[in-house]
Amino acid sequence: MLNGVLAAYLIILASLPVPIVHFITFPIGPFVAGFVGGGLAKADEGRVVIFGLIVGGLALIPAAVLLILALALDVKFPVPTGLVVGAAFALVPYTWFGVTVGALISFVLRDRERKNVAKAISAGSDD
Repeated sequence: MLNGVLAAYLIILASLPVPIVHFITFPIGPFVAGFVGGGLAKADEGRVVIFGLIVGGLALIPAAVLLILALALDVKFPVPTGLVVGAAFALVPYTWFGVTVGALISFVLRDRERKNVAKAISAGSDD
């Protein structure tokens, strides 16, 4: 599961830094990360939520950095500090939800494919 979690987290982080493009990539980043990472981790119905929680927990790192910059170090952002703090608080549940939905869809597709293969094998053995 570690490989899937790391892949998902790196996809999310890669969608952040590119100026202008991140407005498009960041909203879909957690979903794509969950889909790819959930597939790598082979997260099944019992592990999809745990997978999402781990990746969402890792989203606490950039949220904490934003909060430290905005509140403790008093860094001046081009937007109001309240907006930065709000974004930091919204980042974690948004990431958890997107990653969990992506991993769940990945599981459903993998499970459907597995059942189709099993059905084809059993149909072939009846001949």
